[in-house]
Amino acid sequence: MTTSDPEPGTDGRDQQSTPFRSDGGTESGASTRVGSPDPRSSPRSSRTVPSSTDRDGRSPSRLESVRTVTIASGKRGTSAVLGAVRGALAQPTTSDVATLVLTLAICLAVGGSLIGPRFAAVATVGGVGAALVATLLGSDRPVRRAVGGALAVPVAVLVAVPVTLAWAFAVGVAGFGPFTAVIVWSLVVAALAGTLASWDRLGDGGVRAAARATTLAALGVVAVVVVRVLPEAGVRERAGPAVAEVTGAASGVLREPGQTLATVSFFALVLATAGAVFVTVGYVPIERLAPPDRREAVSRAVGVVRRGNSIAIRVALVGLSGVVMLPALLEQFSDVPLSPRELSTIVPLPVGEALATVVLAREIRLVLLVVLAIAAFVAALEWTRRALRRGLAAVLARLLAPMVGGVVLTLALASVLATPAVEASLEALVRQIEPQVVADLLLEFPPIALVVAVLLVALGMLSSLFGTVSLLRAIRLLPPRAIGSALAAMAILGLAGSLAVIGRTEAAIWTAAGAFVVWDVGEYADGLRAELGRDAATMRAELVHALGAVATGAAVALGTVGLYRWAGSDVLVVDRRLAAAALGAALLAVVLVAWILRK
Repeated sequence: MTTSDPEPGTDGRDQQSTPFRSDGGTESGASTRVGSPDPRSSPRSSRTVPSSTDRDGRSPSRLESVRTVTIASGKRGTSAVLGAVRGALAQPTTSDVATLVLTLAICLAVGGSLIGPRFAAVATVGGVGAALVATLLGSDRPVRRAVGGALAVPVAVLVAVPVTLAWAFAVGVAGFGPFTAVIVWSLVVAALAGTLASWDRLGDGGVRAAARATTLAALGVVAVVVVRVLPEAGVRERAGPAVAEVTGAASGVLREPGQTLATVSFFALVLATAGAVFVTVGYVPIERLAPPDRREAVSRAVGVVRRGNSIAIRVALVGLSGVVMLPALLEQFSDVPLSPRELSTIVPLPVGEALATVVLAREIRLVLLVVLAIAAFVAALEWTRRALRRGLAAVLARLLAPMVGGVVLTLALASVLATPAVEASLEALVRQIEPQVVADLLLEFPPIALVVAVLLVALGMLSSLFGTVSLLRAIRLLPPRAIGSALAAMAILGLAGSLAVIGRTEAAIWTAAGAFVVWDVGEYADGLRAELGRDAATMRAELVHALGAVATGAAVALGTVGLYRWAGSDVLVVDRRLAAAALGAALLAVVLVAWILRK
């Protein structure tokens, strides 16, 4: 038999525990009943024991109880979130930690030297925060998804700051050029991938689920904004013309764009359509609709369609990158992005003229739009069918959880940010929006609604980041294993490419060597997890491998930098023995690399 503990928040005097002797009896002078009424509650004890009260008539013990319960709840909530993140990352191994440390060190060092330490730190922290939110949003538990939806709002703000500047750099608004945008994107993606290196669901739909959950949180915020602004008479009057104007402008950009946005809109439309068809064909069980004797043929046809769309997605990505990067690389075009007329001058005839004609063709754009709409509609029908089979209650819980979390924290954050200075800045920004009818509509919004709209844009950027990572895995630009380290290495290679373009060749060599080290360490960790499991005692082997990889990368970088400096000194090799030795060393290096890759 044990004694009862005091209730949380009390000082231990509300209930008295009964002390027991070792022989089972009670000590003298002690109460023999556990939970008996407190003697102080009697009139006599109330006259002898004074009690103080505050102005509201509440005792200080209750105030302390509320504060204690609040602190305890906060600690339990924080512990639960951290435990959920640790559980999602599933106990990172030593090599996973080394991958993350190397990635963050390269991001901060290289990014700080290129765009400044503060800007690089914001982009890196935004990537790490996005990774932690992805582990929560990618869960199947509604509570974790709700917490992830709430945390997605401040993390989206961290991501939106560098991403917005990256878009401004890419289109030349800020005057730095597209390669600064590549640097910013590389920092965010590298930090995201390095943090998720040990996440088992990274290549198993986890990031795709996080993208959907972030979109759901954004939709919940949209619903709150609509409910808030619809009662405003000015909003109702200007909503119709503004929607019609925006719809007409978007339709014009997609169907009959001008020279400036023609190439970007065309490749973006191809990317969206190919991606929608790729996802829909893999999501809908089309082979089940065919007779049993033809299902194998239908399955092969579906595979052909998916491969074709995968190629189209890659071509669209290359096209989008080219029309933005080529003006900066060639330094003979002033327009960013590249226009069809300028594109026809770069590509040799008659391919250049044919490509410009295709980019401007209205019929092709209409076909792409129709295919995109059909693919989205079929995917929605298949999702509805699966949701009804799984159970409507469970599906609604998973859908509404990120919405509720996102809405609650969005409103709280918006109420904090809606200061007079922020409101004045937003109004000045809104007045510069074109067309004017949209600016007039937004000026009718309450100030807090404008802040919520800005947070909504940030959530959209976070969702696009998750969607981009998921798309890279879906079209197999990332390997089936060690996805996080491979993506981090690709992003670091993007930093190396930017360094090379701006003329910092030696720094580019060191950064490229760091990318290969990150990939090697992460790939080794993935192999150990697959063969031995996470609980195996492999710390010594992992440390030896990580240190060996760093030493090898440093040696390769030093040798490459030395060869670069020697080649730049215009020193000719006139001794035949030295020339033969150099050729033999080069051939031996090629053989060693081929042998290592084969193993």
